[in-house]
Amino acid sequence: MTFDQPALDILRIGSADGLAVEILPLGASVRSIRLGGGRSLALGAADLGLYGPANRSFLGASIGRHANRIADARFALGSERFEVSANEPPHHLHGGTTGAWSRIWTVEEESSDGVILSLLSRDGEDGYPGAAEMTAAFSIENGDTLKIVYEGRVDRPSILGMTSHLYFNLSGEASTQGHRIEIAADAYLPVGETLIPTGEVRPVDGTPFDFRAAKPLADGPDMLDHNFCFGRERHTEPQRLATLSSEAGGIALHVLSTECGLQVYDGAKFDGTIEGLDGGPIQPHGGIALEPQGWPDAPNRPDFPSARIEPGQTYRHTILYRFQRLG
Repeated sequence: MTFDQPALDILRIGSADGLAVEILPLGASVRSIRLGGGRSLALGAADLGLYGPANRSFLGASIGRHANRIADARFALGSERFEVSANEPPHHLHGGTTGAWSRIWTVEEESSDGVILSLLSRDGEDGYPGAAEMTAAFSIENGDTLKIVYEGRVDRPSILGMTSHLYFNLSGEASTQGHRIEIAADAYLPVGETLIPTGEVRPVDGTPFDFRAAKPLADGPDMLDHNFCFGRERHTEPQRLATLSSEAGGIALHVLSTECGLQVYDGAKFDGTIEGLDGGPIQPHGGIALEPQGWPDAPNRPDFPSARIEPGQTYRHTILYRFQRLG
């Protein structure tokens, strides 16, 4: 697919001697994050043509209308049932075939301090009820923090839950399995073979999913693509969810969010076909995705935190990615 030049523009915020971030209107995607002019701490594709509809790994993309999976690509709101696109058959993933990650967002405001992008998803797109107006605001705080604020409004009862699908590699090494991670969650959601939650909210105690004390990713479960639970209510202010660190890279990343879930994906499906920003292909485990969000399949789970939104309400999700030099 070819795009007009504005879709391929690289928007830059921050400064070369502090935190510098590249953002694309395609998918409202964060392409790179550099601290003090070094290599990118976030995975990005060298080829801009791999963003938008071609971005099947969701590299750095903004996710909406609904982050994560919806079982069997269907859900109900009251007595009404809706079928959404089954872009990960038989399930719906990250907003579907024409989700926010695949679309060209409009640049509403742009400066060296921040960027605001907007997107209108029309009634019925990917099967979602009602039109949704979404915005993504990116800014730098204190020279070391990328702040992302997602907002959304609808014109009829619907569901909404947004996130950033950033992958991180703090060392520049081929694999992140040597990174250490601390996740401040007492519970997680077990999943079945197709990665749909079973419905159980399981304590992490005594399981490989216990990251309450920092440990290498390699010491965790063999497969990591799970939601960690931080209560059942959204927070009014960002709370610390996780800390990722690399002694080799000399960097730590603190992830804070107002949402009550964190999807952690270990990047095992990268296969070397995407060329990264700083040379070389992205290999399996080449980056770890830390995605603050609501709980997966929430529209089908009345006991999970609700993803429902009504006309007149504003969905708001604030994420802070705070970087720290070690040593």
